[in-house]
Amino acid sequence: MRDHDRQGGRTGRGGGHVERRGFLRGFAAAATVGVTGLATVGTAGAADATDDYPRVSTRGHFDDDADLTDGETAHSYDVEGDWSAIGDDTLTVWVHGWRTDAQEAVEGAGEAQSALEANGYGGDVVAYSWDADKGDSLDLGWADAKDIADGNGEKLANFLTDWSADHDTPVRLVAHSLGARVTVDACRSLQDDFEEPDALTSATLLGGAIEDDDPSLDAGWFDDEYGPSIEYAVDEFDNFYSGDDPVLRYIFNTREFESAVGEVGIEGPAPDNYEDHDVTDRVDGHSGYYQQDDGVMDRVLAEW
Repeated sequence: MRDHDRQGGRTGRGGGHVERRGFLRGFAAAATVGVTGLATVGTAGAADATDDYPRVSTRGHFDDDADLTDGETAHSYDVEGDWSAIGDDTLTVWVHGWRTDAQEAVEGAGEAQSALEANGYGGDVVAYSWDADKGDSLDLGWADAKDIADGNGEKLANFLTDWSADHDTPVRLVAHSLGARVTVDACRSLQDDFEEPDALTSATLLGGAIEDDDPSLDAGWFDDEYGPSIEYAVDEFDNFYSGDDPVLRYIFNTREFESAVGEVGIEGPAPDNYEDHDVTDRVDGHSGYYQQDDGVMDRVLAEW
């Protein structure tokens, strides 16, 4: 496991300077076991599957107050699991939502991968695993989790620029729930911190737990506004939403006093590369988007 930091080079936790291009070429050389789909892994193999599944991880980078832990920076990230089969095809990065632990992050990526492959996707899938289960603010940790999600935007953006420096393949993000916040902040960071236009072939939100005007070009005085960065950093941006999502309808609205983009779609002027997809007729639960049998990953893939 190594730590990556845009500023001052990349230093492995065991010590030693790692150059940008040399490190990513080392993914395959460092891996020793094959990737297996989680759909075929039983309970006894769950721990091994978690260890082997390719992932970018920032687990342990934030504490319960949403502050960076000792030794971590705004741009650091870790690469874990087996990457030996990753790198020659489209890379899809799965970004999970709130209250998801490390094993659940991998299981969710495996479910999404199985659903994509069942509908004809032949590229690579990796997980982006972040401290979504941290936070002790009075609202059950929700405010802290949002801050941690924001902090992960820069880390994800750093990985994306590092990856693209060594791989001339399309990169796609698929984000569920509060992973939407990580994703749109990564777009902001790609514009503001890294100046990387069109870094992403696509970004897809599934039940996005951000306010409905956040992705717009004019969110108003007091709200976050990511629309300009979405236009800058992404070729195609798709939002799949369901009016029957009870988590967003009752829990998100209660905490934010606004509707989520994953419940009602965008409010305000949309970026030119943005498209809403109403899937209320197919999704009636917050995790129903990426199920293999009755989710909407066929429609996600159709947009690619």
